[in-house]
Amino acid sequence: MEYLSHYNFTEKPFQITTDPKFIWLGEKHLEALSTLKYGIVENKGFLLLTGDVGTGKTILINCLVSKLDIEAIIATIPDPDLEILDFFNSLADSFNINKKFESKGDFLVHLKDFLHKAHAENKNVLLIIDEAQRLNHKLLEEIRLLSNIELYNKKLINIFFVGQNEFNDILMQEQNRAVRQRITLRYNIDPLTKRETEAFIKHRLEVAEAKGNIFTASAIHEIHLFSNGYPRLINVICDHALLTGYTKGIKKINVKIIRECAEELKIPVKERKIEISKTKSINSDDDKEKEPPKDINEKIDKMDKKSPQLIKKVYIIAAALLLLITAYLINSLTSKSSPNWSAEELTTRKYKDSLQQEKRILSAEVEEAKNGKINEANKVEIMPANSGNDKEKPPADEEKFLPSPDQTIIIYFKTNSNELTDEAFKTLHQIAEYMIHSPEAKITIKGYTDSTGHYQYNINVSKFRANIIKSYLVGTGVDSSKIDSLGLGPAHPVATNSTAEGRRANRRVEIEFK
Repeated sequence: MEYLSHYNFTEKPFQITTDPKFIWLGEKHLEALSTLKYGIVENKGFLLLTGDVGTGKTILINCLVSKLDIEAIIATIPDPDLEILDFFNSLADSFNINKKFESKGDFLVHLKDFLHKAHAENKNVLLIIDEAQRLNHKLLEEIRLLSNIELYNKKLINIFFVGQNEFNDILMQEQNRAVRQRITLRYNIDPLTKRETEAFIKHRLEVAEAKGNIFTASAIHEIHLFSNGYPRLINVICDHALLTGYTKGIKKINVKIIRECAEELKIPVKERKIEISKTKSINSDDDKEKEPPKDINEKIDKMDKKSPQLIKKVYIIAAALLLLITAYLINSLTSKSSPNWSAEELTTRKYKDSLQQEKRILSAEVEEAKNGKINEANKVEIMPANSGNDKEKPPADEEKFLPSPDQTIIIYFKTNSNELTDEAFKTLHQIAEYMIHSPEAKITIKGYTDSTGHYQYNINVSKFRANIIKSYLVGTGVDSSKIDSLGLGPAHPVATNSTAEGRRANRRVEIEFK
């Protein structure tokens, strides 16, 4: 009671329980619920929910079951690591089939009768198999065969797999392809973002009737970094921090207490260092980041202890310096009417091979566009140069650039680089010339990235690249008041993020004429 009265709580806000009133549902959780509920209501057969340890899969399933507004008979198998006959008997017990079976045949006869009776009573039957990654191939096959008990136009049983991410690897095995092909709906639940972590903590404190902000903004930031956004770890860290605050007579939890708790709980701090290094390396789109040297991490820790605002100032100063350097380089490179170097000369040795591969891919896409296979209305893509003649200048009698109303021009940077291609420079030069001689012309520059990496990092990178384009245009004489620049990160993808080609297509800058 003293613990609760110290913070004026009505109950402990961060207990690891499935109390419904403490459940917080973010956008991704609501989407998962809608998707899975649709699969059950429409009798889609096999469904799959995956996620890492501690992401809240079980809580989400309990919430789903409580929100089903249909007549349903639900059986849950919490641990499927069973012998086949034991699994059948456990399933029969969950469905209230009051009989112990000695053979598979006897069980199937009774299950068939049970399913037909449920259908006659207009009831859906749902089998939820939790910890699905513990299933073996033989039992998976037996579960698949249960779905064969059906009517010509309706599944009589919905089978819902809930498992950790490694269950996807099990399904990808050749011997399990029959099960894999039958899964009609699947959803993967990701860890919480920093913003979601803050909302999660705030919701639990509100349920406990907390007065004011118990955790400082920097403490919440540190909680997210240590927990990686996993709700279970967030609860553990927060509960331990509140207990530490109580023993010290402190009612405001700061970043120092969070770090002390993480040390006591033996939570590794490596993730926090990686997160900071990701924010600082804005020149890479790769999925791999390296941990910074220890001396750098020590300096970062000292800055963190002073104030999280200091880190933001450092980022802003670094970005400003990069913009100044970029503007200087662009001004130097554009002193002539058109660039007189090739894409190969601008590319470091590290990226040459990947750039050549991207050229071949993008050249093929351009050829398809010419043949009418790609026909996006009002959209022009400026691709990296696709031949060895990058130094050739356009003919003297080339037609002047004249954008159509609401035209969108897409510009790509070089692979894994913030450098523009010769073709992009040429197009930007045309745009600049047009805008200088067209006082009414205005544009919006929108930077985009793929969906890999940290969300805020992607926003920063896309904003940075949009500003590179803006700096070039301003440097050639365009009035800056006629240009709006936005960093939209992974929003509005034009291709799938599941392939390298799709991710490259999504890393772009769009210029829209008003």
